[in-house]
Amino acid sequence: MDLDGNRRYCFLVHNGAISMSLPGTATRILKEKLRHRGLITFLLLTWSVPAFARSSDGSGFVVLLGIGGLVGAYWLFTTMVDNAVERQMTKRKNEIDTKERNERAQTAKLAEQERAQNAALFNQRRAELTAMSKAFDTSYIAGRAWLANFVAEAFQTPDDAIARTLELKKNPAHKAADEVRRIGREKKDIALRLKQVEYILKTYHEYYPVLEQYHDDILNEDATLNLDDEDAESDRVSRYISQQEYDRLKPVERNQLALEKWKARPKSSVEIGRMFERYLGHLYETDGWTVSYFGANEGLEDMGRDLICIKGSVMHVVQAKYWAKHKTLHEKHIFQLYGTTVLLPLTRPDLKNIRVKPVFAATTKLSPTAEFAAKQLGVEVRSLDMSKDYPLIKCNVNGKSKIYHLPFDQQYDRVRIDPARGEVYVRTAQEAEKLGFRRAMRHTARAA
Repeated sequence: MDLDGNRRYCFLVHNGAISMSLPGTATRILKEKLRHRGLITFLLLTWSVPAFARSSDGSGFVVLLGIGGLVGAYWLFTTMVDNAVERQMTKRKNEIDTKERNERAQTAKLAEQERAQNAALFNQRRAELTAMSKAFDTSYIAGRAWLANFVAEAFQTPDDAIARTLELKKNPAHKAADEVRRIGREKKDIALRLKQVEYILKTYHEYYPVLEQYHDDILNEDATLNLDDEDAESDRVSRYISQQEYDRLKPVERNQLALEKWKARPKSSVEIGRMFERYLGHLYETDGWTVSYFGANEGLEDMGRDLICIKGSVMHVVQAKYWAKHKTLHEKHIFQLYGTTVLLPLTRPDLKNIRVKPVFAATTKLSPTAEFAAKQLGVEVRSLDMSKDYPLIKCNVNGKSKIYHLPFDQQYDRVRIDPARGEVYVRTAQEAEKLGFRRAMRHTARAA
């Protein structure tokens, strides 16, 4: 290879065969050939000149002439061979140069095609990102609709590639290719609908986080949850016992029977979550705290404050999570509780001298990130389960009236139990009535 990067070859006659050598080797062999020719000429002259000198009849001249002819023939033959080798070498060199030029041209062509493909792919991706950004700028919902279509098209791409392969193979299979494309279109439609539903549900949960509580109840046909306000004058006991039982039993008996049936019936996750909040409230109240069941009474407006408990100059803002043991609570719940706790004193001037503390009560574990966030933000985490046998009936003193409330009564979550006023929790309607409490005749009566 010379300084210009070009490979150069020489073809030589050596031992009766044409061989390809590097320039240094070619020079060496050529010098050897020249030495061979010179040696042969020298030997012939050394032998013929003395013979010519001794001859007197002119025969020596004939011998010398013959030797000259042989030398000339030898030179002519070797010259012809050299010319043939040179022509062969030139031809071979031209073939190699042509092959190299073709390879360089093919390489350059492939490189140009690759650059063009990369440029086209880059422009395509840029156009896709621009379209996605434009869709999301229009609205978050429009952006997700665009993204759903994009994902669906990605599902179809492998099927299109398989179809093209079937059409371009040696024995094309056009029917099979059409069938693959048909299946690909069906898969795209299914993927599109699936992504649309997924993004719609995500949008619902983002705009209405409370829907997360209903997630496990959608397909639970046995669990029921009545969120509407029925006739305020109706006795809710009648929801859980038959009309015959209602008419036949005494009030205290039917109240207790309704309570037992209410406890035994399947409950939705929202109802179980509400019971967990009530259980936590029961623990606080029996410990002398004043409890406001904020989540049960405010619904969507609770801002993550399930219970607000006050004792002296301390307030606990409690968020309760009754989740299955295998689930994990993440940091977003800690952040929500911390944020709503910080916000509360800013909107309540009466809490100026109250120390407000966030408490996160859960039945399942927290993720490591959630535990770290809780520790750094000063959120107290309490891990506990719910006792299914704690007393559910609230016995409330309202002035001179002593009224008990069953857990399905309308005002149950508005009633606060203060042991200092003689208010208690009991397990049965009979126990409540023995203590002098009666069930309210008007079930919407305001509770203290």
